[in-house]
Amino acid sequence: MTDQLKNHFIEYDRFARELGFRLTELEEGQATVIAEAGEDHLNAAGVVHGGFLFALADVAFAAASNARNNLSLAIHADILYHQAGMPGTYIARAREIKDGRKIASYQVTIHTGDEELVASFTGTVYRKGTRVVEER
Repeated sequence: MTDQLKNHFIEYDRFARELGFRLTELEEGQATVIAEAGEDHLNAAGVVHGGFLFALADVAFAAASNARNNLSLAIHADILYHQAGMPGTYIARAREIKDGRKIASYQVTIHTGDEELVASFTGTVYRKGTRVVEER
């Protein structure tokens, strides 16, 4: 089922695909997404746009929270930026903190390719009780 879900996210998350995000790992309650930030991802201050980093964390959060094939939609998310980002590789790792029947919580860390912590993200989802994909 995990492979089906991974393929589903890769195929249907058009926003993530447009930004070049790659879902590299997916397990129940966990996901890793990698992206390359380039010159086009910089803000007016010359650093990686916070929206790019938030989107990266959000995609990892969405994948991890839906990895049990129970449609889960964000009801809260926040991010703390620890340092400014420069062009390069970014890795978002999401992990489940609490899996509840209707509500679940996740933490995402974003590191550079050199494993420097750039941002921390927390998110909460509401479990809809329907499948993301039908099992074959």
